[in-house]
Amino acid sequence: MSRRPDTAATDPRFPFPHSPTRTSCQSQPTLFDFTNGDRTADRAATDKRLEQARKECSGCPLATDCLKWALVNKEATRVGVWAATTPGQRTDLRKRLADRLGPDWIDVLAAREKARRERAAAARHTPLSVSQARIVRLDREVNGPMPARSPLTAQQQQHNLARLVAGLKAA
Repeated sequence: MSRRPDTAATDPRFPFPHSPTRTSCQSQPTLFDFTNGDRTADRAATDKRLEQARKECSGCPLATDCLKWALVNKEATRVGVWAATTPGQRTDLRKRLADRLGPDWIDVLAAREKARRERAAAARHTPLSVSQARIVRLDREVNGPMPARSPLTAQQQQHNLARLVAGLKAA
């Protein structure tokens, strides 16, 4: 998510990901600048910069939304590292999505996202039944309250990065 693109040319069904705190790509945008020609000049330096950008993305809470946005908005993401992917990797991922979901894969993803948002909104506005509330109360009594979500540890970030790299190699 290296820079905020022109939103007039983007798909409105997939909003640009936002965070209340600054992400690495907002505080260090040059780290995420990448074009396919960058690999020819100094390959070792470029590979090191790409690895650092991928490491930063592995701990980002917006990585999933960033990847969806980057895949859907091809014209706005022709250059740069977005969700730890290069332009070539995103092209490969778009092809795989088209193979899996069909040529209208963007519409399929948009419908899925809309259904997910509607389910979440309905869950916020629909109270639990008496029996559901009893189950929740019993669960709290037995297991205690759910732990607050803590930031990812360095080990979790490394694990996420390894899974991301393995997935990209498989693509």
